[in-house]
Amino acid sequence: MRKIIVFLMCVFAVATSAMATEPTCNGGTPITANDGTTFCESNKVMNWWSAFTWCESQGRTLAEFSKMCGDVPQSPAGTAGQCPNLQNAVNNCVWSSLASGDNYAIIVCSDGAVHNGNRAIGNGRNTYLALCE
Repeated sequence: MRKIIVFLMCVFAVATSAMATEPTCNGGTPITANDGTTFCESNKVMNWWSAFTWCESQGRTLAEFSKMCGDVPQSPAGTAGQCPNLQNAVNNCVWSSLASGDNYAIIVCSDGAVHNGNRAIGNGRNTYLALCE
């Protein structure tokens, strides 16, 4: 009986530990891409640096472009449907972790278009949502 109790305590400890490290999506919305990959999209717009930090606070990382869009070329073209994996899956434009020059990072919009976004100020008028993996 003692062995069973010790065994159950170990199982409970491992399960509790696994639950504690599970990434969250507090202040965000779970998103499922068209290939079934799940992400956490922030509910608030932010610049790239804030998006990076926000994802870390969720126990996640800012999404890699290759996980967002697969084998799509990484140079922005701005063509709707360029990233079909996120087309109609995200709510606006989302940051990727992929830097594009000193001041820019790749963003993907809900129409599937890929663009450059200024990491400090978004597109000059507003900023974009974080997308965390």
